Amino acid sequence: MGEVPLTVLVVDDDDAILDAVANTLSIDGYNVLSAHDGEAALMVLGGAPRPCVVLLDLVLPRVDGWEVSRSIAGLAGVMVVCMTAGTHTPPEECYATLRKPFETRALLSTVRGAFARLSA
Repeated sequence: MGEVPLTVLVVDDDDAILDAVANTLSIDGYNVLSAHDGEAALMVLGGAPRPCVVLLDLVLPRVDGWEVSRSIAGLAGVMVVCMTAGTHTPPEECYATLRKPFETRALLSTVRGAFARLSA
């Protein structure tokens, strides 16, 4: 029996970014979940397997990335990586920040680093 793939939740209200990031991570072997806003992200995360990395856009409708990050900061087995196109200061709970547009190499390296930190 093979290993269960690691889970990444991608949260972005831009469909093109959401699809591109999700496809890249799927090709690299991750189990990918997605949400279009912070409220949906919190619902999806409630049922997501652990460990889990959340790629979180900061500017979202309904519930923004800062609030989502604060809400999940205390969850065991969850690491937050913030994504932003702006000059916003990411929440201190973020493991890392990817500035859009980012390269595939940076995305994969950051996600691998987050999972390494979770398993340390």
